[in-house]
Amino acid sequence: MRLAHVTDLHLGAEEPAVVAGLRADLIAQAPHRLLVSGDLTMRARDDQFRAAVDLLASVGKPWTCVPGNHDLPLDRPARAFDPLGAYRQFVDPEPEPIIRDGGLLLLGLSSPRPYLWKGGRIDAAQVARIGSDLAGAADLKVLMLHHPVFRSEQRPGEALVHGADDTLRAAAAAGVDVILCGHDHVAAQAGLRGMIGLMSGTACSWRVRTDESQSWTMLDLDGDDLRLTVRHWVDGAFRPARTTQWRRTADGRWHA
Repeated sequence: MRLAHVTDLHLGAEEPAVVAGLRADLIAQAPHRLLVSGDLTMRARDDQFRAAVDLLASVGKPWTCVPGNHDLPLDRPARAFDPLGAYRQFVDPEPEPIIRDGGLLLLGLSSPRPYLWKGGRIDAAQVARIGSDLAGAADLKVLMLHHPVFRSEQRPGEALVHGADDTLRAAAAAGVDVILCGHDHVAAQAGLRGMIGLMSGTACSWRVRTDESQSWTMLDLDGDDLRLTVRHWVDGAFRPARTTQWRRTADGRWHA
């Protein structure tokens, strides 16, 4: 199973050359599915959503996404009363998808909130869904949300999503293998209570962090071995920057 984790496209603040390079690299690497953890747009405008959907569709593979905080409108009345209206119209009427695809079982959760625009929240009802929707056996169980549930080495002072601890506890109990996040615009991995936490950088915008370029991450599952390859934008193309090998032991826990 090969999956691509892509996040923080920020269409509306994109670098056109990087957009073209991202499309070409995703086509060349041929993942089975793209997993997109939010911030498709910069300002939640209709044309930005259309551009993001066109880009993802052009890869020619199934894709699944959740909203990010930038996918909520800046207009305060719209944000307060219909925060995901444009997202539902242009991207997916279901902002919290459940995917069963071969050996993949994925639950996406919507973490942006109008009143917690930057930090986000996972509430009690969403935590309960982790246990119910991710029950049962799968080759790989994935939980995806936009806001981070762990801190990266690059940005250790960044806040976690509200409800992070409850989310991790429920995910571990449900046997989640990988938690995908975005938001911080850095490529990072961490062991989380036997699970793997994975963030990727902004995929194609100019909003990069110090010492980070645009990036996405490839996940290659072979039985109980999972290879994570970060692909950074360097010298006009996406190229492999580093690879980490994780192994799942008999108790279901992952170790690098």
